[in-house]
Amino acid sequence: MPDSIQSLLEAFPEGVVQLRAGLVQAANEKARQYLPQLALGAPLPVELPLPEPGKTKTGSFVLSGTVYAYSCKAGEEEQFLLLRPGVRGPSLEDWQLDGALRQLRELLGDILAEVASAAPDGAASPSFNRTFHRLFRLIGNLEFMQQMTEPEDVPFCPTTIDLDALCQDIVLLAGDLLQEAGVTLEYTYKSKTRGLLIPGDRQLLQKLLLGLISNAVQAGGGGSVALTLRRHGNQARLLVSNGGGAVDGRQLDALFQVRPGEGPPLPGQGAGLGLSIARHIVSLHSGTLLPYGGASAPGVLVSLPAGTADGRTSVHRPPTQLDGGLNPVLVELSDVLPASIFGMEELD
Repeated sequence: MPDSIQSLLEAFPEGVVQLRAGLVQAANEKARQYLPQLALGAPLPVELPLPEPGKTKTGSFVLSGTVYAYSCKAGEEEQFLLLRPGVRGPSLEDWQLDGALRQLRELLGDILAEVASAAPDGAASPSFNRTFHRLFRLIGNLEFMQQMTEPEDVPFCPTTIDLDALCQDIVLLAGDLLQEAGVTLEYTYKSKTRGLLIPGDRQLLQKLLLGLISNAVQAGGGGSVALTLRRHGNQARLLVSNGGGAVDGRQLDALFQVRPGEGPPLPGQGAGLGLSIARHIVSLHSGTLLPYGGASAPGVLVSLPAGTADGRTSVHRPPTQLDGGLNPVLVELSDVLPASIFGMEELD
């Protein structure tokens, strides 16, 4: 296997195995740690149902007493298997997590009411408003992660949308905000004509792209973030990359949300939920998400099927959505935006 491809596999925080005709062609170090029985040219040490070309399968398996979650994407001749250890040890029951999340939302409402009543003009400080948005995002991500345990619980309403238009809208909505944080957001569509239709859920795709942009900002500490879209055969390929120059290992960990090793996480690195949510959104769209490039220009490459949802679905330009009375762009970027942006009117 070319060194460049092997380096790409090694950069990914999860285990990755490349298969062809059911035989192992390559694997990164994480995969060899999880499955020490892996051998080049041999079958997987565990029997898994491989998907048909162009399809994706997800699930879990147990090997040597350890539960692993996996996702397998199949091309015409080869498959890529992504795996990671599943939940270990005691965990919250669903009803306990339901209760905790419901109470957290109630407490957010109580806090907001108390602050509004205590302030002379009823307005909370920008710093408080930013913290409120960050809490709201964290609770929303926890709820999404809970829904992911039962895939049918995740609201997924695909229609035919214009991914090019969605990217333009996001840059329009987020670009000026990120400028206040010292970040330039750039978008390039590598095509002679505008428009790239895909079957997708516009709200989930907006959440996906804003989350990847936030990760790129956190990894680079400022500078610039670039969105690049192109069509490759029957796939729409979107690269979200950091253009702020070389980054070190810990900043790469922030971009790919690797579990911190020695030392504390980077400031603003967050709870580490965003990339798991991004992978799930991509999986719902029968796509793939992989790291791209290296330390000099790190990024995340998303590949989604192009085309239309069905012949009866109309094309529409995604409108600005509000979530719980809050602007979703402010919510999703709240970890990287300065407090000065947040005003009381966004909480009404």
